[in-house]
Amino acid sequence: MTRIFTTFGFVVSLFLALSQNNIAFAQNDEVLVTIPTSSCTEVTRIVPTPVRFYHRLSDAYLAGTSRVSLTHLRKRGIDFVIVDDQPWTESYAIVAKPHPGKAGIRLDGIAANILLRGEDFLIVKGSLQLFQQFREQGFVCVEIERQEIPIDATTTRLPKSIGERDLGVVDSLIAFVSDTTIRNYIQAMQNFGTRYWNNANRDSVSRWVRAKYLESGIADVRLDSFQYSGTWQANVVATIPGTVNPSAEFIVGGHHDSYSSNVNQAPGADDNASGTAAALEMARVLKLNNYQPAYTMRFIGFAAEEAGLRGSASYAQRARQQNRDIRAMLNYDMIANRTQSSSDRDVYVVSYTGSEAFSNLHSAVARAYTTITPVLTTSYRSGSDSYSFWQQNYKTVFLIERDFSPYYHSPNDLLQYLDMPYCRDIVRSGLATLLTLDQMPPSIAQLQVRDRGNGTSLVASWDSVAVLDFSAYKVYVGRLPGMYDTSYTQTSRSRTIDGLTEGVRYIIGVSILDIAGREGMITELSAIPRSVPLPPMGFFYRHALQSLSFYWRQSPEIDIRGYNLYRRIYPNPTFIRLNTTPIRDTTAVDSLVINTLWYYITAIDSSGNESASSDTIVIYPPLAVDGRELGSPYQFMLHQNYPNPFNPSTQIKYEIGNHNRVELKVFDMLGREVTTLVNEVKAPGIYVAVWNAQAIASGMYFYQMKAGSFVETRKLVLLR
Repeated sequence: MTRIFTTFGFVVSLFLALSQNNIAFAQNDEVLVTIPTSSCTEVTRIVPTPVRFYHRLSDAYLAGTSRVSLTHLRKRGIDFVIVDDQPWTESYAIVAKPHPGKAGIRLDGIAANILLRGEDFLIVKGSLQLFQQFREQGFVCVEIERQEIPIDATTTRLPKSIGERDLGVVDSLIAFVSDTTIRNYIQAMQNFGTRYWNNANRDSVSRWVRAKYLESGIADVRLDSFQYSGTWQANVVATIPGTVNPSAEFIVGGHHDSYSSNVNQAPGADDNASGTAAALEMARVLKLNNYQPAYTMRFIGFAAEEAGLRGSASYAQRARQQNRDIRAMLNYDMIANRTQSSSDRDVYVVSYTGSEAFSNLHSAVARAYTTITPVLTTSYRSGSDSYSFWQQNYKTVFLIERDFSPYYHSPNDLLQYLDMPYCRDIVRSGLATLLTLDQMPPSIAQLQVRDRGNGTSLVASWDSVAVLDFSAYKVYVGRLPGMYDTSYTQTSRSRTIDGLTEGVRYIIGVSILDIAGREGMITELSAIPRSVPLPPMGFFYRHALQSLSFYWRQSPEIDIRGYNLYRRIYPNPTFIRLNTTPIRDTTAVDSLVINTLWYYITAIDSSGNESASSDTIVIYPPLAVDGRELGSPYQFMLHQNYPNPFNPSTQIKYEIGNHNRVELKVFDMLGREVTTLVNEVKAPGIYVAVWNAQAIASGMYFYQMKAGSFVETRKLVLLR
């Protein structure tokens, strides 16, 4: 422990062991929020307590954090939305439309607690039985687990050299893809009558898939078992080992189970014998031609996809826990229906945030090698097994037919309605994409771009990746994603980029070149050069009987020398710096003064530049004039509901200054009580109550909060 004595005789203590650590928070203090994907990395630096990321949405993450952290997010203008202020009392699920052609999500006959409405999905809180009702009505329903997932601020770009037809190995191999073989696979799977995940024949189905991989000549074919709802299920995993870098792998997948309105008659020819056949056929062609991949290739038939992506979720979660190097997951689901009267041969290529380069690659390859027309879309993301891998931050791409089958989830999903040449060309495009990826250098790992602190320089660095025929790294610099003004070729794993303009955001991209001149995917990050450090973030405190402990996040600049802690004591209007030399750690302690106190911190760089102040903490003595408790940064306040007008639910945010019984009620225009939203003792903090007025008539209402002597009333409008 190091002690620094100020000129006023107060003590500031530095706890080195706590450096860089977030302050843990109790799980019962957790609030579920959505945070924009673009803000996630910044959020982890802003808040003083951990952020737990649970689920990835189209342009945001569902995350849990403390109520104290919400104050920091609000001050910094982060556009978060509170989803549930009393989380995990029941289960959660993503509910989506079966396909974009259907009219909006209608919950006929299903009473559901809808927490959030997205453009094409709902977040619903309820029981497992409720989620099964959604599936039985044909909805996509994927449960959200209380398990943290990784996040990644980088994006990927496709190098310009990719997309031209190669008349070599790729062109020769895809010619072996046979619509007759694909038809035979689909017919055999249809002959099971049903492949419903809970049917007694599920083991026979998985053993049949395994036998077909063994017949193709793959020696390593395993049943990857997992438990779901009291049953054992089995993914089928066929592995062709890599010859250059076997620890890196590509996955080709398609689920082998099926579903129908009559689960005993679920032939599932299109959904998804066609996708299972795609993986089987790609593997067959590779073994037939004795292709020796550079990277390991796994072909997987996933089980219980129709039960909410159970097989792929189990597999992807374990892969992430094992830190496996999955370079990409290619998924095929419903790829054989094409409206016979239509002249087009369109196929949807589903693009996932952060994996755009892979959907662009599949599209470019499809145009180069086949007559199908790829159409990029962000629909269907949660509708198939690629979603499970995307949740674990693996790069993914998913292909599905453009003309959605009219026999979806019905006993008439039969081979006779499918277009085999169309399906064959989709499989050819998939195999061409897999081969192209196998011949490309990999992406770099762990890209970081940091501000050097002089206003004109950024420093990019990255980890090494095993590349047998490595030649060089290519570093790109520009001001717009995918559009670069300058590039450098080098062999070292870092680059200081000079001559930049202060305050301008730059895009830095890095890729790998091999000795044949082939280029891997470009990984991008952005940063802004500054000469003055940014204000420290996540400034937070805890108090004990005789002291105050302060914590903050490490500043991101490279040249940070330390931090200054400032204090003001009421009624003195002047802030005094407490430390004589910069504090090297990110925590400090001050003795407690029984008076109103203000604190802030600044960052100091090696040139002596001092940042602007952090957020200011105000600490009140017991029974201060506004009624706040010692150490409580909160006050009594009732906010306007959001949204307003609303239909059918709205959020009411309120703030409590000290421990007190809180009543929050809603009244109609005649003063009659409609409902009580809150009636309990609350600790100091910020809370959100949700009023679901599904059964209430339209009109104007009033909501009122009482806490001790505090009473406030506001109006809201329910508009149907």
